[in-house]
Amino acid sequence: MEERELLVVGQSFSKIDGLNMATGKTLYTADMKLPRMLYGKILRSPHPHALIKRIDTSKLKRLSGVKAVINYENVPRVPYNSAGLPSYGISRHDEYIFDQKVRFHGDRVAAVAAVDKDTAEEAIHLIDVEYELLDAVFDPEEALRPEAPEVQTGTGKNVIYIPYAVGDIEKGFQEADDVFEDRYVMHPVHTCCMEPTAFIADVDSSGKLTVYGTTQVPNHSRRILSQILKLPMSKIRVVKPPIGGGFGSRQNLQHEGVVAMLALKTGLPVKIEYSREEEFFASTIRHPAIISFRTGIKRDGTLTGWYVKVIANAGAYTGHTPVLVQTLLHKNPYRIPHEKYEAYCVYTNLPNSGAFRGYGNPQISFARECHLDRIAEALKIDPIEIRVKNKLRVGDVNPLNRSMGWTLDSCGLEECLRAGARQFEWEKKRSGRKNRSAEILRGVGVACMMHLSGQTMSADCSSAIIKLNEDGTTALLTSAADLGQGSNTAMAQIAAEVLGLKVEDIVVMASDTDITPFDMGTYASRQTYVSGNAVKRAAEDAKAQLVKYAATMLSEKEEDLEIADRWIYVKDNSQKRLSLGEVVNEAQYGKDRYHILGKATFKASNNPPPFAATFTEVEVNRETGTVKVLRVVSAHDVGKAINPKLTEGQIEGGIFQGIGYALTEEIHYDSKTGRTLNADFFDYKIPCSQDMPVIEPILIETLDPTGPFGAKGVGESSLISVAPSIANAVYDAIGVRIKSLPITGEKILEALREKG
Repeated sequence: MEERELLVVGQSFSKIDGLNMATGKTLYTADMKLPRMLYGKILRSPHPHALIKRIDTSKLKRLSGVKAVINYENVPRVPYNSAGLPSYGISRHDEYIFDQKVRFHGDRVAAVAAVDKDTAEEAIHLIDVEYELLDAVFDPEEALRPEAPEVQTGTGKNVIYIPYAVGDIEKGFQEADDVFEDRYVMHPVHTCCMEPTAFIADVDSSGKLTVYGTTQVPNHSRRILSQILKLPMSKIRVVKPPIGGGFGSRQNLQHEGVVAMLALKTGLPVKIEYSREEEFFASTIRHPAIISFRTGIKRDGTLTGWYVKVIANAGAYTGHTPVLVQTLLHKNPYRIPHEKYEAYCVYTNLPNSGAFRGYGNPQISFARECHLDRIAEALKIDPIEIRVKNKLRVGDVNPLNRSMGWTLDSCGLEECLRAGARQFEWEKKRSGRKNRSAEILRGVGVACMMHLSGQTMSADCSSAIIKLNEDGTTALLTSAADLGQGSNTAMAQIAAEVLGLKVEDIVVMASDTDITPFDMGTYASRQTYVSGNAVKRAAEDAKAQLVKYAATMLSEKEEDLEIADRWIYVKDNSQKRLSLGEVVNEAQYGKDRYHILGKATFKASNNPPPFAATFTEVEVNRETGTVKVLRVVSAHDVGKAINPKLTEGQIEGGIFQGIGYALTEEIHYDSKTGRTLNADFFDYKIPCSQDMPVIEPILIETLDPTGPFGAKGVGESSLISVAPSIANAVYDAIGVRIKSLPITGEKILEALREKG
C-alpha cells in the first residue's frame, strides 16, 4: 500500500470522552456505589516512628454497623515494593499491608469496614493502640549519619547507594580550563489530583476479587495483589474507571491491599476514599533532593566532564526511589565525555516519595540548567549558544540506555532553542543595561530538557486488539490508562488513520485486566510512543485482512487497493469500492465465516527522547520579593503531534504545574513530629487562574522513524524545564541566584539583603 496524506493523525479533535466529563456524566470511582457496599476507613499513626505493642478493638463490639477490622495481626504478612519493582538489585521489598512498626506520621495501623462513612469514622477512634516511641529522623543528610535512627532494619545508614560513570572524570577535569561547583535544594510537592484516591473491592460467589480504582498501572496492581494476598492472578481483576488525574501518584500500589482484605473478610463490596487531608500524606510526593554539580569546561564553552551527587529523600519506604534516581542520571540533553554520578536514596520518617510528572527530571534539570547558566555568564557566552554547542545530535548514543546500544534517530533541541528564541525575541529582551534600583524588575531566562518515551531500564512493550464490527466501526482494546491526558483519543486517531475511519468510528475499551491486553501502564510518557505503536500495528494487521477480503470481492490485486473515509477502493477507479461494513459482513457471514481481528504486541527497540526549550519572562517586586510570571514560550520536539490541540494542552498544563513547583508549592512538616502541616488547598498554595501567564507552545516535528507516524512522548516533558527557566529569569532580574525551591518572596528579600 502506497503512503498517502494523513487525514486523521495530525488533526485536532476534542477528547472523545470530554463532553461526558464536562457535563458531569462521567462516573469516577468516588461516584460508584455497588449493592450492599460497605465503607472503609484507615486508622493512621500519630507518631513518626514507633512499635505497636498492643491493639485493642474490643470497644468496636459495642458499635453497631462495624463489619470487619484488620491490622497486622490478621492479614497476610508478605513484603512487597509498592512500585512493583522486583526484589533484586537496587530495589527493596519493605512494605506490608500492615506492619507492627510505623515509620511516618500517617502510616497505616488498622482499618475497619462499616455500613456507612460516619460509623467507619467513629470506629477507628474506638481502637486503642499502645505504642513504643522510637527516635525519628526527617532530614536526609542527618539520616546518613552513623548515629541516626534506623528507619528500615538492616539498611545501615538508611541508604541505598547507586554509582554511575562514563569515561574518566579526573581526565575530564584535567582537560578543563575552569571548574565550577554549585549545590541546589529541591522541596517536597504534591500532585494535587482533583479526584481523591479511591478504591472499591468486591468478591463474587466464586471468590474472584475485582478492584476498581484510581490506578495508572492495572496490570502491575494485579500482579502485586496476587503476591501479597496469595491469590492466583486468575482470581483478581483490576479495572480503572475514568480517573481525575494521576501525574505519577497512582503509579504504585496504594490502598488496594487494605480494601481487598476488607472485602475478602466481609464478602461484601468495600470502598475506601481518601479525604483531601489524607491525600497529602498517604499518597506519594515528588522527591525532595539535594543535588551538587562540579563541572569542567573549556573557555570556548565545551563541557569536558561533570561530577554529580544526588541525595534523594525516599521517605519511609523504598518505592520508586532507587529506579528514579538511576534514571534521572541519564536524562541529560548534552554531550559530556566524562561523567560521574553518585546517588544516595535515603530513608527518613516522612511520607513516601514517588513518581510525579518527570520522574526525577524536574530536580536534576533545575540544578543542571541553573548551573549551566552560571557557567555561561562567567565565560561571557550567551545561554542559548552554550546549550547549542554542547547539545546531543542525531547518531549520538542515546543516553537513556547505553547498554542496549540505542542511538538518537531524531533530536530537535537546536530547533527548539532557535524557534523559541525567535518567538520570544530573546536578543531584544536580553539587550540593554539592567536598572536594578527600580521597584519592579524584569528578567528573562531559558532552560532545556530531554525526557523519554518509555522505560529506560529495559525494552518497553505494549499490546492492542482491533475488533471490526459489522457496520465497519471498530472496538479498540488497550490497557493504556487514560488519566485525563487524552490517550484514548490519540489511540483512536492512530487506529482511525490506519483503517481509513473517522475518530467517532473507534470505540476505545481500556484498562480492564480481564478484557484488555497487556500494557505496562501509564507513566514515562510512553502512551503515544509505546502503546501507540502497538495500536498502529494491530490496526495494520486488521487492515491487511480487510484488503485481502476486499481484493477477492472486487477481483482486484491487494496492492491496487486503497482504504480511506470508510471505503476500500481501487486506486485508479475510486468508484469501484466497498464499504468496510460490506467487507466485514462478507468475512463473517460468507462462506469463510471469519472474524477480522487485528492484534499486535510492540516491543520497543529504542526510546526516542523528546526535547524542549522554555523561555520565561518574569517581573520581581524588589520591595516585597513577589515574582510574577508574565510570559512563557515553550518549544517542544514531539516527533509528530498526533493531536496538536491535545499536545498544546499538555504543554500548557505542564507549564502551570511547573510555575507552582518553582514559586508557591511546598509541603511543610512539623520538625518534631513529622506531621504534615499544610494538608489542604488553603495552606498548600497551587497557582490559580489569575497566576496564569501568556503561554505560547511551539510544536517542533522531527518525525522519529521508530514512532507511530513519527510521534514521541510529551506528557511529562512540558513541566521539566519550567522551574529552571523561571529561576534563571529571576536571577536576570535581581542579580542574585536562588538555589533552592520554591523561590519565595522571603528568599529573594533575604538574598537582596545579603547582597546589600
